[in-house]
Amino acid sequence: MSDSTGMVAPLLPGAGNRQGWRRALRLLGHLTWWDMVSLYFGSWAGLLWNFILPGIVIVAYLAVFELTPGFRFGGRDAVGGFGVNLVAGLIPWLLFQESVARAATAYVDNRHVLAQIPVPAPLFPLATVAAGLVRHVVALALFAGILTASGTQLTGWWLLLPLLLVPLLLLTAAAAQLFACLTVLSRDVAPTVGAAMLPLFFATPIIYPPHVVPETLRLLMDLNPLSPIVLAYRDVLVTGRMPMLDGLLYSLGFALVLAAISALLVRRIGPELAERL
Repeated sequence: MSDSTGMVAPLLPGAGNRQGWRRALRLLGHLTWWDMVSLYFGSWAGLLWNFILPGIVIVAYLAVFELTPGFRFGGRDAVGGFGVNLVAGLIPWLLFQESVARAATAYVDNRHVLAQIPVPAPLFPLATVAAGLVRHVVALALFAGILTASGTQLTGWWLLLPLLLVPLLLLTAAAAQLFACLTVLSRDVAPTVGAAMLPLFFATPIIYPPHVVPETLRLLMDLNPLSPIVLAYRDVLVTGRMPMLDGLLYSLGFALVLAAISALLVRRIGPELAERL
């Protein structure tokens, strides 16, 4: 990529370039830190908001739906109350929703940096995802602490969380990169992505178990690659059982296809990125 001054902003290094990858990872760490710091820059709590907000969300939902009588999750194999099952589904959703929505403007927001400093452009959307991952880990730790404090014993199935993170992170990173590129081509993409998150939320079994969805709408939920991930999180965090691997394989396959498309798009618009920004 080049601008009018001849500055070249490289893409990610090749597979065999170990030194290039080490440099890229260091840059990703710096950009992730800056993303977390700048998000609440100027506020009294600053970086701490990255840890405070997940706690507020989790405590609020648990307080409302666990302490208020009458709320039942309703699954045939449901374990725990409505609030616990809701939060277990919200935790992976929030990583995807926040990261993708914010990453959609990653290139546009950092156009001045991309025009002046040779930083690999794909690192900017990836830094947003990495910052979301930090908040995701914080949310999981808070959820585990609240469950333990309430007398709920955590099961060994929690050890499968790294396995569940693979399709979730790949899907999130691929979507973040794709929409960041598309926003460069059309500024209408970013607000469209934000608006699409609400219907996608209701097309994901977060606030209800899958069996309550009418047959006419079940296909939408089944085609949603986030659905198996959310169900797997609920199985591991709350129900305490082995998640359905075929669903996770579908999510992983979908994420790989999306990643391939986003990689092709990055290479396609790469030489024109500075000019388009």
